Amino acid sequence: MAEGILHITKSDDGVVHLRGPLDLWHLSKARNHLRKFSDMRTIDLAELTRLDMAGALLLLKFAHKNIATENLSDTHRVLYDLVAKAKPPKMPHHHHHAPGVTLLIHLGKGTIAAAQSAAEIIAFLGQSALAIGKVIRHPKQLRVGEIVHHIEHIGIYAIPIISLVAFLISVVLAYQSIEQLRPLGAQKFTVDLITISVLREMGVLLTAIMVAGRSGSAFTAEIGVMKIREEVDALKSIGVDPFEILVVPRLIAIIIAVPLITFIGNIMGLLGGAVLMKSLINMPFDQYINRVHQIGANGHALLVGMIKAPVFALFIGIVGCMHGMKVSGSAESVGKETTNSVVKSIFLVLMLDAIFSIFFQKVGL
Repeated sequence: MAEGILHITKSDDGVVHLRGPLDLWHLSKARNHLRKFSDMRTIDLAELTRLDMAGALLLLKFAHKNIATENLSDTHRVLYDLVAKAKPPKMPHHHHHAPGVTLLIHLGKGTIAAAQSAAEIIAFLGQSALAIGKVIRHPKQLRVGEIVHHIEHIGIYAIPIISLVAFLISVVLAYQSIEQLRPLGAQKFTVDLITISVLREMGVLLTAIMVAGRSGSAFTAEIGVMKIREEVDALKSIGVDPFEILVVPRLIAIIIAVPLITFIGNIMGLLGGAVLMKSLINMPFDQYINRVHQIGANGHALLVGMIKAPVFALFIGIVGCMHGMKVSGSAESVGKETTNSVVKSIFLVLMLDAIFSIFFQKVGL
């Protein structure tokens, strides 16, 4: 604590005399006493023994009110001038808007953010296409070992969970459909609902969502950790394109793996429907399979679902790798970008599925 005691006196001519230290420890006392002198014109600092930044700021505050300071020593003058030249940062001014205006502001910000995200995805897609094209022109640069490694992790390791989810969802779908059609005596049409739902929509959609949460997040986390460790910068420094090493193998792998596990998910989904149809209405398996084949062939259901799979896979891979490349600074950034990657991937999958549904309806598939 500063030594000495601050004394403040005022003469009849409006001059206030400060004796002792004017620092952080005596700031409250000085401010309270000086505010009482409404007719103060000058502050005499001839007997000031100590001045720190807090005291200088207080003197400047009174100087802005046209109250002069006199007899400031050269030593204290240096600090006073330094503080006077410094520009304190402006505090943000918070505007209070009506609820409707606030909603419009958030809507506008969200629209701008969505447009920026769309532009980032398109740019990253173009950059990835160039990298893939380069690898195609120079097949020796294709890292087959890494592609096989990623196919194993994206596809092979995901088969159990995707098979289980597809089986259970089909069981639930079949059970609910039978219960709704039983009063109409149309339980046998449950096979039609299961076949169309699983092959056209549920199989590929569930697979894509599982891959987005499982492999898309892994892409972001893996590349993000490499960014934090500056391994990506190290690749650039030795003249290696990070896209060629990190992005291209993952994109090729996910485009290959997702259609394969989608097909397996479709089989498990149809199997779940077969088990429930056998247990509830005693439908023979051969009759179930014949009906599935008839519905699937006539409606091109399997073809429609399999067309969606590589497109969903491409965008899941693009978003996962893009957010991995955006990681910077700390582990907190990895978590943030991983969350954004999963949310954005699932949103894109649902949006693309809606677009495909409208398109296939228009072309008659």
